[in-house]
Amino acid sequence: MKTLKALKITSILNSIFCFCCIASTGCMAISRYFDLNIFFRIGDFLVITWIINPIGIISFAICLTKFMVERTSPDSRQVIGKKWIWIFIWPVITTVIYILSGGLFVAFTGGV
Repeated sequence: MKTLKALKITSILNSIFCFCCIASTGCMAISRYFDLNIFFRIGDFLVITWIINPIGIISFAICLTKFMVERTSPDSRQVIGKKWIWIFIWPVITTVIYILSGGLFVAFTGGV
């Protein structure tokens, strides 16, 4: 099943993306509230991993095309089951975390 394999890879990549967003925001918050500059440098480094990262859009397109090809077969449809819904949930999760991280990044670094 190419769809399940692509969905597994998508889940891993999106989980790494979400972790980098949350870790970066956490480091910026620690730096702001506890005045520890090393956490600002770590958070600043982690911003590079998510600020220009189109992994959500690319993985969504790849999974959706593989799902559309395989969904015509009844056997494939039964094996995939309800897991196909994650193709649409991951972009929503990554978009929300991206917007929150971007807003908090601006707030913790002093604004625009």
